[in-house]
Amino acid sequence: MEVDTTMKITEGSTAVVTGAASGIGRSIALALGSRGVNVVVADLDVAAAGVVAEELLPFGGRALAAGVDVSRPEEMEALAERAYDEFGTVEILSNNAGVALRPLRASWDTTLEDYRWVMNVNFWGVLHGHHSFVPRMRATPGLKHIVNTSSIASVVVAAGTAAYSASKAAVDALSITARKELRADGIGVTLLQPGAVRTAIATSERLRRPEERSSERGVIPWSDYPGADHSAASSGSNGLDPDVPMSMRQYITPNAVGWLVIQAIERDLQHVFTHPLDAEVWQQRTEAILAGEPDYSEFPRG
Repeated sequence: MEVDTTMKITEGSTAVVTGAASGIGRSIALALGSRGVNVVVADLDVAAAGVVAEELLPFGGRALAAGVDVSRPEEMEALAERAYDEFGTVEILSNNAGVALRPLRASWDTTLEDYRWVMNVNFWGVLHGHHSFVPRMRATPGLKHIVNTSSIASVVVAAGTAAYSASKAAVDALSITARKELRADGIGVTLLQPGAVRTAIATSERLRRPEERSSERGVIPWSDYPGADHSAASSGSNGLDPDVPMSMRQYITPNAVGWLVIQAIERDLQHVFTHPLDAEVWQQRTEAILAGEPDYSEFPRG
């Protein structure tokens, strides 16, 4: 049965936001808090999460800082238990925590450990949130919404970003599938796809063990490879190269992103972008997809 999952964000409802101690996560937490929503501010840096929780108090809702490593399923399960113990229900889940590698690097020179680290946070972190919260959300009445942070890099891919783009493409597929599955339960799912937003994600390798950090391993930047466009390396911490439309490379602060998420939830959007889209980029991708369609008339019969 088709269910209208358009929901009004109401005072006294509860949201859980991961990666909420800074950047986009903080913006989402503050935007929700300004609506009188109780917010669980979850982050690996629990001290910084506590600062954001303090920022939320003047809005009138309750705020709870929680330390969590989203790559560990047991910690996400503990976060869900704590949220439901404290508030009884969770109406909004924002799986936002994410990391990136710097410098940009060739896909074949990205180590398996690099791939695992990025996937463990960017994809498995979202999946751990999905597994821990969705059964509880389905079991409680009322409309609810999930916002999974992906990236424009999942659809407009830049050289040197294989691990990051792959992790975000996996988030896309999970989210779009879950959106179809959860509609009957009154749960909407949105993909947040940021472009160039000024956050600390370019420095996220500080969270790795020292011996695993790219700065300690002499990683060859993508711009140093023969034939690479050197301007790609200077395109900013988001790593988008000159093939990406200029409108998507203009940096914005994270402050407005939370309000975009509010709109996406209340309009039940499948996608929400932080930057204007370029029709030519989408046309080129669509044409490439259609060009791959076989000529079925030439298939052998029998």
